[in-house]
Amino acid sequence: MSLTVENQAWCREILPAVSRTFALGIELLADPLRDEIGVAYLICRILDTIEDTTTLPAEARAALLDRCATELVDDAKWRACCADIEAMFADEAALDGTDHKLCRKSTVVLQTFHEFRPGAREAQQLSLREMAEGMAETVRREMRGEGLRLNDEEDLKRYCYYVAGTVGKLLCNEWALDRSSITPEVKAALDERAVSFGLGLQVTNIIKGVTDDIARGVAYVPHKLFAAAGIDLQTLIDNPADPRGREVVAGLADMTLLWLDEALEYTVTIPASERDIRLFCALPLVFAVRTLARALKTTEVFSEEALKITRDEVKKIHAEVEAAIGNNEALRQIHNRERQAVVEQIEAAKRI
Repeated sequence: MSLTVENQAWCREILPAVSRTFALGIELLADPLRDEIGVAYLICRILDTIEDTTTLPAEARAALLDRCATELVDDAKWRACCADIEAMFADEAALDGTDHKLCRKSTVVLQTFHEFRPGAREAQQLSLREMAEGMAETVRREMRGEGLRLNDEEDLKRYCYYVAGTVGKLLCNEWALDRSSITPEVKAALDERAVSFGLGLQVTNIIKGVTDDIARGVAYVPHKLFAAAGIDLQTLIDNPADPRGREVVAGLADMTLLWLDEALEYTVTIPASERDIRLFCALPLVFAVRTLARALKTTEVFSEEALKITRDEVKKIHAEVEAAIGNNEALRQIHNRERQAVVEQIEAAKRI
């Protein structure tokens, strides 16, 4: 195989190892979107891993993210930047996670990016730059002694914008580049909801990752929600069945549902003829709403095992959504059914 084909194959192979949910949707996209979106996601994971690896010096991580903002998309500078990312994660004994392995292959990922058609690179550049800049600022909060902890809804929204809202914008650019049905008018309508699409999906990721986040000294669930429930995070970690935990998640679900409603409107704005793109958007949306309901039904609201959607559920959701993908009303019915389960659980949590 040529170097290009080898790199592309490696990127396809690592993708499901770093994200089962998004890999499922990305693999449904027609070429060239499959690889362009897949590699964009891998770049985002590299940036996210630099931000998240709190065992590495914060000053070095912030400086590297600042460089990534401009150098990764620069034809003349990306190789040197990738070399420094790989050097930062070179200690395989201490950094043995799949995301760390991905960082050690940054050159493979970015070489694939730089071999994309020019329009695709341009479609992604601004979002990747914004993401790296925002993550660098998050690490600087850590350096100032504030810790990676969020205070309120606005703080959460700002953080999620950089890690996920930017991705929503990137996707709109890619859709418009590749599909003639995404006219300027359709793209403008998508742009209005692109950030909300990313925000809603990211909050459910935060809920699923709370336990791991706490282990590395990070708290993305806003402090204000814990205060309102009369509990602190450490108490909930020590006593995961404390019923006040459901109140915390209920507050988070309340704000997240509005973003997920916008994500539905984003999805049905995509022309029905673009089945692969609609499926790519609709599947993680349904998974996200289902995850919210699971978080509110369990007593251990941040248990990764309790929140995990089973393989059988994934298959059933996939089949149902695929059958409805060209029908806006059918998609709304699926969303509203899943949403109602969340609303009922929110109301139950408030009665505790």
